[in-house]
Amino acid sequence: MAIVDCAATPGGLVADLLFGAPAEHGRPWFRPGVLELVAGGTVILEEVCHLPEAAKAKLLKALGQPSMRRRRSGPARTWVISTCNVDMDEVIRRGRFGRALFQRLAPVRIAMPPLRQCGNDVLVIADWLLPRICAQYHRPPLLAPEIGPRFMRYAWPGNVRELTHMLTRAALLTAGPVISVENLDLPSYLESD
Repeated sequence: MAIVDCAATPGGLVADLLFGAPAEHGRPWFRPGVLELVAGGTVILEEVCHLPEAAKAKLLKALGQPSMRRRRSGPARTWVISTCNVDMDEVIRRGRFGRALFQRLAPVRIAMPPLRQCGNDVLVIADWLLPRICAQYHRPPLLAPEIGPRFMRYAWPGNVRELTHMLTRAALLTAGPVISVENLDLPSYLESD
């Protein structure tokens, strides 16, 4: 599996990263791209709405083939999963993303509501994330009970990524066995009930 962040990768490098870079500038060899390297696996294109035009055209062509082919080998089916944090229908209406490419990338669409609209799920997600975060840093994975209502009231503009960072920071800064409200970096209006 490979993850390509289309928003964070400089525009001219995205196509090379996905499809490979030709021999040039003193480098006499071809460097294969992610789609070739993970042939038969999965490629996740994060923030695909930021894909440069040149890469969009190449990706549309590659996705139109029945299978991705590795050099000197047979066909390999590769899963391509794309994500975006904006309404792609609106981006397409404005002409900033081609409908044909979108249809090839999104035969199945999964709409993920913002964390602030997930109700009690924020607590379920926090309960799932915290033991994994704490195991990584050898910390005790316990949240104080008074944190739950505060998490429910918070808008979570950074979604799950913000929740993950907040829990990681709290786990690292907590001296005792339980993460308390004081260890969280919550806005001041949430610090007291």
